Amino acid sequence: MTCVLCCWQVAACVAASLGTLSGGAIMGWTAGTLPSLQQDPDMPMGTMETALMVVIVGLGAIVGSPIAGRTIDWVGRRTTIILVYPVLVAAWLLMALAPLLPLVLLGRALCGLMTPFLFSAVSVYNSEIPEARLRGRLGTMSSFFITLGVLLSYVAGALLPWRHSCYVCAAPALLGTAALIPMPESPYWFMLKNRRSDAEKALRWLRGPHCDINQDLENIATKLKAVGTKVEYRELLRPRTRRPFFIALFTMTLQQASGGNILMIYTGTIFLSAGVEDYHMAIVYTGLMQLLGTSVSVILMDRVERRAMLVASVSTLGVFTILLGVYYYLKTVVGVVWPQAVPLVAVLMAVLGYSFGCRTIPWLTSSELFNTTIRSTASTVCFFYNRLLSVIILQSYPFMEEAVGAHTVFFFFGGLCILFGLLAILIIPKSKGKSLEQIQDYFEEKSLKSSNDKDKTTACSTQKTEGGKTACQVDDRTRGEWMVLLLGRCEETTEEMIVVVKQFLQLDTILVRSSRFKGLAYEEKATCNIKIR
Repeated sequence: MTCVLCCWQVAACVAASLGTLSGGAIMGWTAGTLPSLQQDPDMPMGTMETALMVVIVGLGAIVGSPIAGRTIDWVGRRTTIILVYPVLVAAWLLMALAPLLPLVLLGRALCGLMTPFLFSAVSVYNSEIPEARLRGRLGTMSSFFITLGVLLSYVAGALLPWRHSCYVCAAPALLGTAALIPMPESPYWFMLKNRRSDAEKALRWLRGPHCDINQDLENIATKLKAVGTKVEYRELLRPRTRRPFFIALFTMTLQQASGGNILMIYTGTIFLSAGVEDYHMAIVYTGLMQLLGTSVSVILMDRVERRAMLVASVSTLGVFTILLGVYYYLKTVVGVVWPQAVPLVAVLMAVLGYSFGCRTIPWLTSSELFNTTIRSTASTVCFFYNRLLSVIILQSYPFMEEAVGAHTVFFFFGGLCILFGLLAILIIPKSKGKSLEQIQDYFEEKSLKSSNDKDKTTACSTQKTEGGKTACQVDDRTRGEWMVLLLGRCEETTEEMIVVVKQFLQLDTILVRSSRFKGLAYEEKATCNIKIR
């Protein structure tokens, strides 16, 4: 019965991720098709046009990122994905039929514009659909399909004319649309929109008709009640979200600044300059290593601690990137040429290392660290930051190589990888096997502890004495958050709970004066246990 129930959750995540094959193909398309594009007499391409063809996808993504999160919360995760796929198909067809280079660039830009909507929506959907024991593997499924899409574009670019490869890359988006239509919307989104009956139907479809879903519904409702529903970008800098937000940005920085994307986007150029003869097949091998690495990541995600996977991934990438730098140094500076198998193996192993951790874990992190109401906004900001870094680094690489040499560039990125590995050990918490609520509670408790320590040495903003007792009127958001985070664990509160909270805060009276927390029921009669750690 358990396996049957898991199948529905797997089916929903596969359906949502299927069209990301087309999204992955967007990123890998230039690696295999740039040589044939440059030889097409109808598509005159110089250095600037070549660079623009690579980075215009990132520029389009930057434009779309600011509104992607709001769209996901407005129309729903599933609906957003369904709306994006036809646009992707149209963009690929525009590229295939374009008589002029500007139209090809327009198609690439349109693909880039859709990627923040697609990747953010799929990432959030796949983190909210599965139960905790499956979330790691299913949450990274989109990364597996994206990698498969990159491989698809590599193979299509190597075997077909560049126009025909566009048709191949458009097909998965059509399949994804058809597969996702019968799937349910995220129950988190239904609860966010106060559609409890729809959330119950979605959970029953996903968990099975005989499963008790009441606890899941209560967990979602409690979390939404505790955090409220109005979300602004500045909420990411509030005490309870600041630390997970910076951790998510760190993982995105690690993903882009480690140099792994350079190896995958400029694969053909690197192999040609390194002296690899059959660079088309080398590109295909690179795609296969990406697929292998991502597959390993999906399999191990819920079995191995994710922080350990990320450290192993970035360390492997760093070691083999440095080896590639040594090869270029000996070839260009010393004049010693190693066998062409050395750069091939170095690139393949570096890409393998990048794919089983650096490529997948940051996207899962950007979804699972945040509560439901802010998750879409956080994912969108992280995606915007990721694409901005990608554009800067990918655009800078050719100029860096020309200025200081390929060996220096690879030494630089290899050193960054080692540094990122050390920082990851210190910064990233353990999250394997924990539910979304447990992960969010971890950071909320950290925020509470930090705020409590701070207030032990800080006087209240306003104090008055009545009958020998001190009353503290609290105007700051931090202390208001203490009340809501402690009381928000229960649907209702009792007078005994208020006393416990007052004792915890070491105050006789607490008046929360933040409009965000209006309506908190202090006098309702119910029973609930609060554990203060």
